[in-house]
Parts: sequence; C-alpha cells; structure tokens
Amino acid sequence: MKNFNFILFVMLSVLAACGGGGDELSLKKAELAEKRKQIEQLQADVRVLEKEILAQDPNFRLANEDATLVTTAKVLQTRFESFVEVQGAVESDRNIEVTAETSGLVRSIPVREGQFVGAGQLLVVQGSQVVANQIAELQTRLELAQTVYQKRKTLWDQKIGTEIQYLEAKNNVESLQRQIDIFKAQVGQANVYAPFAGVVEEIIIRPGQTAMPGSPLLRLVSADPVQVKAEISEKYIGKLKVGDPIQLFFPTLEKEITANITRLGQTINPENRTFTVEVQLSNPERLYKPEMLAVVKVQDYRQEKAIVVPTNLIQRDKVGDFIFVLKKDGKKTLARKVRLTRGKTYAQKTEVLEGLQGDEVLIDQGYRQVVDGEKVKVIEAEKTEKIAKTNS
Repeated sequence: MKNFNFILFVMLSVLAACGGGGDELSLKKAELAEKRKQIEQLQADVRVLEKEILAQDPNFRLANEDATLVTTAKVLQTRFESFVEVQGAVESDRNIEVTAETSGLVRSIPVREGQFVGAGQLLVVQGSQVVANQIAELQTRLELAQTVYQKRKTLWDQKIGTEIQYLEAKNNVESLQRQIDIFKAQVGQANVYAPFAGVVEEIIIRPGQTAMPGSPLLRLVSADPVQVKAEISEKYIGKLKVGDPIQLFFPTLEKEITANITRLGQTINPENRTFTVEVQLSNPERLYKPEMLAVVKVQDYRQEKAIVVPTNLIQRDKVGDFIFVLKKDGKKTLARKVRLTRGKTYAQKTEVLEGLQGDEVLIDQGYRQVVDGEKVKVIEAEKTEKIAKTNS
C-alpha cells in the first residue's frame, strides 16, 4: 500500500506537469516515458528489498497490510465479587506500662529491650533495706509482746490479774503481727514481675534511680494474640455479623489472609458515621506488629454466574457504553461495536448485565485504533509493541 501511494504520487506529478502544445508537448511525453522507466526500476528495487527483508523478518508483511493489528481477550463467565476496602491497624490489648507499687531504689533490671519474657518473670529489682529494718524492729517488739502475752495468759488462766490486761497483751501481739505482714508484702512488691508473657518494648527507668508508687518502669507488649481494627461505614450495619469471613491485606508484608470477625462495635462515631470491626489473629511468630497498617476488605456484592470483561476495554460515547468484539464476515475478520450495560466494577474487572452472551471474543490491544466494521488482523499478544508502533 505504501509503495502504491508513492508510485501514484510520482505519476500524478508527471501528468500535472504536462500541458501546452508543439515541442513542449513532445518534451513532456519524453519526460513521462523516462519517469515511467524510473518507476519500473523503483518497483523492481522495492520487490527485491521486500524479498530480502522477509527472508530475515517473516513478520514484516504484517506491518504493511491494510488490516489493523489487534490482540484478543475472552469474555469470562465466572463468579464476580466486589469489596469495600478500608484502612485499619494492628493493635494489642496487652500493651501496658508496668509501674512500681512501692517506692525504692532500682538496684537492677535483669531484662533487656526486645527480650521475650514469660508471665511471672522478674523484671525489676528494687531496694528494700529500709523495709527490712522496719520488719526486724517489729519482730523484736513482737517477741517481747508474745512473752508478755504468755505470762498474762498464764495468770489469767489461774484467775490472777484482770481480763483487760490479758486482752491488751493479746491485741498487742496481733497488731504487731499484722504490721509485720504488711511490711513483708511491701518487700514482695518491691520486685516487679511480668503480669503476662510478652516483649519488653521499652525500659523507662534505669538502675540507680528511685521508683515511686505508680511511676512507669518499662513497657511490656504481648504480640499474641493481636487485633486488627477498622472503621466501617454505618450502611453495613446488619450486613455484617460476628463470625463472618473477612479479608485482610498487610502491605508491609505483601500478604493477604482470610479471618473471621470477632467483634462489632455497638456505637456509631458521629464524626464520620462509622462503627468498629475487630478481627483477632493468633500471632505466635510475632509477625504482625502493633500499629502495622492493614487493609480490611469487606465483601459488598457477589454473583456466582456473571459475564465479566476487563474494565479498560469498555469505552463510552454520546449514546453510552460499548466494547469492540470480533465478527467473521466470510473470510474477513471485522471489528464490531457492541452496546452493553455495566454492573459492578472491582479490581479492573466489570460485570456486564446486558449486551454480551459470554461467548464473544473481545478486541484487546489495538481496541482504541479500530472503528465499527473495520477489517482487523489478530496476532499474538507478545507482539503488543509492534501493534502500538503500527497503529500509532
């Protein structure tokens, strides 16, 4: 086609130059004859070049045919699902600051940041010498009180002395014993133990510093289990229930899993009209970290048998949506515009409600270069780059 256009252009140029009469006409005729010889020579040269090129590139002829080059895609008849995606985060309900119960000098911290500790493991050792001295003093007083009590009791059993003296001695012994028990409990509270198994995320205090009651000593985080929490629009109230499957995607890990809803919030956030969806995950390998981003995907539509096409192949004009399909016309393959009605769209796939039967062959690469009724030629998908160059 390109060679023919070139030859036609040369011939028209020669004919346009002809005019007048006499010697001028003879000269033009001679010039025309010379041009025709040149054309014949050019045609011969073109045939030789084409033959040589085809010997090295068998696909060369495709780029010189009249038909537009395209690739194809099949209409899918399959299950179609769409999801609403919201951003959530990994949380842990065991993420606490361990505090001191009594005042005392921090003597040692036998754990380090990042260390996994078991429930009941010693975390912080506080000094308790003052309390120990108080216990020793009370113990001495208790021994005396017990001696007095025994003597008063012996006398009282012999009906010697007064009852009030006996009761006072008895009360003194019991009071001192209670004081000793209190101080012993304080000694036990001086050392801090892990309330649950977890990881020492941060050590806040250092040996040599004085801890006060309620002051934070370190942060302990349990990473198993963890919860993924997200805020979902209130329009999904009634559509979700505890136990429903839900998809979670962790961008950092490039991992998607299916889990079950463990809790639904019972209140609506008035600022954004959402409620909480929570999914609990076991995390023995501590793969999911608190505050890690998680995309929560909630299914909002499902059709078991649907006609599905790639969304990018659907085009729109003044009348509405359409797509190009292949149609046979004798030995020719034509592009045909087919009107359709869209359904839901998700993940670059669109459900077609009307217009397609499901057995059509779609025009994929090259679909923007064709028009209704145009002749097309189908080639393999790997020749996409060649199509782009040819149809540009």
